[in-house]
Amino acid sequence: MTSMKIISILCLFFLALNAARVESRRNPDDRPEFRHLFVFGDSFGDNGNTPKPRTNPFRRSPAVTEKTRQWFFPYGSFTDGRQNPTGRFSNYLVQSDLVAQIMGLDTAPPAYMLTEKNTCDKSGMTFAVGGAGAFQVPSKVATLSDQVDTFESLIADGTISRRRVEHSVALIAISGNDYTSLGDEREDPNIHAFVKNETIHGFIRNVTEEIVNNVQRLQEMGVTKILMNNLPPVGCAPSRTVPNLFTECDRGRNHYASVHNDALKMLLRAMDGVHTVDLNTAFTNIIDGTNGENTDAFDEKLSPCCQSMDPKGYCGQMGESDSDFRYTLCENADKYFYWDDMNPTQAGWETVMEQLEDPIKEFLELN
Repeated sequence: MTSMKIISILCLFFLALNAARVESRRNPDDRPEFRHLFVFGDSFGDNGNTPKPRTNPFRRSPAVTEKTRQWFFPYGSFTDGRQNPTGRFSNYLVQSDLVAQIMGLDTAPPAYMLTEKNTCDKSGMTFAVGGAGAFQVPSKVATLSDQVDTFESLIADGTISRRRVEHSVALIAISGNDYTSLGDEREDPNIHAFVKNETIHGFIRNVTEEIVNNVQRLQEMGVTKILMNNLPPVGCAPSRTVPNLFTECDRGRNHYASVHNDALKMLLRAMDGVHTVDLNTAFTNIIDGTNGENTDAFDEKLSPCCQSMDPKGYCGQMGESDSDFRYTLCENADKYFYWDDMNPTQAGWETVMEQLEDPIKEFLELN
């Protein structure tokens, strides 16, 4: 073999070796990992999509209302003097933040309403808005479908690249706002007949079908992995336990959750790339002392840390002056599972998500 051939072979060898090294040093952004999170749903995922309140020129600070309370103390307070409301419905972090942390992110991606036009944070975007449902609910905020429409429009105009979508995870956090207007079983002497009413069950089927329709839309847009909340035991939320002084759950409302979850499970069973985040079991493990796994985690499981003095009021409610507080606040939010009438404390969410972290990691192949 001539020296020229030897040199040529060696050159080809080193070129191939160098190419392999370049391949091994591929930009991290090229890895097929799930690095982006897109959040849809309600207050379990909202981190600032509800409108900020307008300033009242006759007060030293804007007036708090039930729709704007999440932008005021004690929300975001951690009840230790920290006054940093971020639009989250808790004393600090919410479910979407903890899902983000499971994925290796710091907190949930920025809220759509707080994001500059034609931009998207590298971590993703949050479209969830407090009070949302699968359909239009009394709060008249963006429905799940409206949120998915916005996501689709950002893909269409190039704000969110299709490559980013393919490497993303979607969290759908719908927690029962569609059912808040249903009748109160306590006023019906025949609870069993009421909850078996075909009209109500038909409405629940419509809600779950609408949710799954939006799951399919996200998949058609290219989202590979979808985390789908089931309903927690909604009858155990303080808004439902206040009539009996926070001593027991409303079993009729919890029946709604069971019917919803069974219907959702049935619709999702043949779908790949969807994982049910079992909030119902995780909440029940904490709240129900008879079969709970984390029953000692909280001193108060059914009563809220932040409670209005008016049974029909809300956490953070104020009177006519800045010193007229119409609510009470617990001394240590970490000892309470619920923060307000519907939403867990950060400690509550941490305990819930500790139970669900391993299944989520397995689904996202993060183990």
